[in-house]
Amino acid sequence: MGKPTGFMEYSRVNKPSRPIDERIKDFAEFHAEFDEKTQKEQAARCMNCGVPFCQSAMKFNGRNVGCPLSNLIPETNHLVYLGLYEEAYKRLVAVAPFPEFTGRVCPALCEAACSCSINYEAVGVKANELFIIENAFKNGCIKPNRHIKRNGLKAAIIGSGPSGLACAKRLNDEGYFVTVFEKEDRFGGLLMYGIPNMKIEKSIIERRIKLLSEEGIIFVNNTYIGKDYPLEKLKETYDEIIFCCGTSQPRTLNLENVSLSGVVYAVDFLKETTRNLLDEKDFTYNMEGKNIIVVGGGDTGNDCVATSIRLGAKSVYELEIMKEPPLENTLPWPNFPNKKKTDYGIEEANATLGYDVRKYQTTISKIVGTDRIEGVYIKKVEFINGKFADIENSEKYLPCDYLIISMGFLGTSEEDIKLYNFNATNHRIKLNGFEYGDNVSVCGDMKNGQSLVVTAIKDGIDCADAIIAKHKTGK
Repeated sequence: MGKPTGFMEYSRVNKPSRPIDERIKDFAEFHAEFDEKTQKEQAARCMNCGVPFCQSAMKFNGRNVGCPLSNLIPETNHLVYLGLYEEAYKRLVAVAPFPEFTGRVCPALCEAACSCSINYEAVGVKANELFIIENAFKNGCIKPNRHIKRNGLKAAIIGSGPSGLACAKRLNDEGYFVTVFEKEDRFGGLLMYGIPNMKIEKSIIERRIKLLSEEGIIFVNNTYIGKDYPLEKLKETYDEIIFCCGTSQPRTLNLENVSLSGVVYAVDFLKETTRNLLDEKDFTYNMEGKNIIVVGGGDTGNDCVATSIRLGAKSVYELEIMKEPPLENTLPWPNFPNKKKTDYGIEEANATLGYDVRKYQTTISKIVGTDRIEGVYIKKVEFINGKFADIENSEKYLPCDYLIISMGFLGTSEEDIKLYNFNATNHRIKLNGFEYGDNVSVCGDMKNGQSLVVTAIKDGIDCADAIIAKHKTGK
């Protein structure tokens, strides 16, 4: 399968990006597309391994290895190389319900486990996946299934993020009458309001919601179950209730003045900025000529840096408490690599501001201000004997107009735990598999803690399959 010598004939080519000075002036997606010839050549690099770890969906040393959805990667690569794009689409969606999402925002665990990466660079699986699905949309291969045989059972999905949408689609395909309830004004969960528009334009999510609606799923927005609609009434109406509310309890800084105006959480900052953009309103967070500090060096921190640059920030620093990663990977294949990377937001900030905005082994020691934040003191730390210790004489003052806390999430929000009377410890709900009581299930990040979009999708599918099996066996 594929071109047997393709991996030797063609080098990996990463998807092109729009020029930095152009893309920071808007919130459009920053990636450009390959031409068809290049796309086929990149697909031809697949080696058709005897054991394709890229689709292994297994745990290795506590880490995910390969695609959690077990995408049929060598097969789809081969079909792209041959130009059989509709056939590639059919193989792709056999296991992947939303390739237009994962093809944009997944960190590509498949590529980390690609056998070609042992001696060469990994096959560009993610770019191939996105090409397949977008080509299918463009050429009319994707049509709603309006002939689903219904089984008479009703399911209510609470939350329309990746796990909620995946669970809804799987149940709907099986014949359930599915209603998705969303407390926000738009559907998509973190895809809509947690990931900025330049990584996934929101029309992409709306396109999928429209397709799911045409297949019979009912979507209800602006409805917070337990507040706008009684949970008990929901239980009387639906045979199954599935909570897919994500992790919305953010980690915070245990410091005085953390409640000052100008101290914001990443999820609130990104959500409000996206809402302003879509509603065509003035941005809530006016960062023109302001000093911005982001605490947290993960993907969300990078998104906050990129957003701050687009909002006209004068200075930006991203603080990461861990050591600076090595330039060369220290984890052997098939582990996800441990090495320094410069993501799109950092790349943009560095080019725009003229300095590396990242500060490693650094955190906040004090927040300064009266009613509004004025500045912060930062300090250097080192990790010794399982805990962080301050490095002496390392404290430094930085002016700060906005401090964005991007330190991840603890789990289910305190509000939801109380609202639904969940039995939870440290924001983690106690479950038996997916089940929480009779005909009530929990899946996605709400069950597992914060994770990747692709793992949330997989969990939504698995939750739906568990419900389907229960009804078929009566257990």
